[in-house]
Amino acid sequence: MFFYLLIGAIVFVRIEKPVETIEMDAYLEFRQEWTKRLLTNGFTEEEIDSLFANIRDASLAGVWMQNNVTSETNWNFWQAFFFAGTLISTVGYGHVSPRTPTGKLFTIIYCIIGIPLTLALLSALAVRFRQPSVWLRSKMNTYFGQMFHAKHIQLIHLASISLLVLILAFIIPSLLFVSIEDDWTFLDAFYYCFISLTTIGLGEYTPGDKPGQPFKSLYKFMITVYLILGLCCMMLFLATLYDIPQFNLARFFLTKSDSDDEGKPIHNIQNGGPKYMKYDEEETLSMDGRTPFTAINSYYQ
Repeated sequence: MFFYLLIGAIVFVRIEKPVETIEMDAYLEFRQEWTKRLLTNGFTEEEIDSLFANIRDASLAGVWMQNNVTSETNWNFWQAFFFAGTLISTVGYGHVSPRTPTGKLFTIIYCIIGIPLTLALLSALAVRFRQPSVWLRSKMNTYFGQMFHAKHIQLIHLASISLLVLILAFIIPSLLFVSIEDDWTFLDAFYYCFISLTTIGLGEYTPGDKPGQPFKSLYKFMITVYLILGLCCMMLFLATLYDIPQFNLARFFLTKSDSDDEGKPIHNIQNGGPKYMKYDEEETLSMDGRTPFTAINSYYQ
């Protein structure tokens, strides 16, 4: 994992540093030009530094002005609703954050309660989403069981779910965002969807922040709904992926004692949660007496 981090650091430096250097040079040129103009109009160096610092602080706080029109407040009801959604979904874009001690304290308490509730909701919704996936897998076993090995059927099932999630959670929303956000390319929109649904939440792209955007309240509400449903789709994809033992990468980080503990059956699963079982390569017959499947396939029966 440390080696993987090193690779990421090297690649990002090679890709992003030249662009940052160009932008920094452009900013320095801009700063020097305006410093000269302001000095000739009676401003001091300290006043100029304070001016640029105030502009930077206002920008970081999400407050800006264009054509003498101040940006809309970050704390109207629907903006706050969207902010609350990014908190409990752990997306957390960071472009808006509490500025007061009371707001920061409430954020901590709100997340302590809200994040577990959201995880419970996502788990319940993922179970509902999984039912059609289980039905699809059983149909694949029925129709393709005599033609393909069980492992191959698992891969076909994974490819089907992956394609469905890609279309519903990424491609279609990206096309919608491109049609609504004038300055977004398809790559920008797809990048936003990926960063959001993986809960990375860098925050450089945030839909619905342009002043004067029509139906902004409804737009913010629908984005919040999209985040919740999109996270459910991601959970469905991961559950399908890790149902295949060969793709369960956790085994590379487990010791033998961990594997032995993992193989022990977990009783009392009445209240939900994933079904854990020890995987083995011994093939048995499915309930219809025809289709071979490994232990993992019994989950779908």
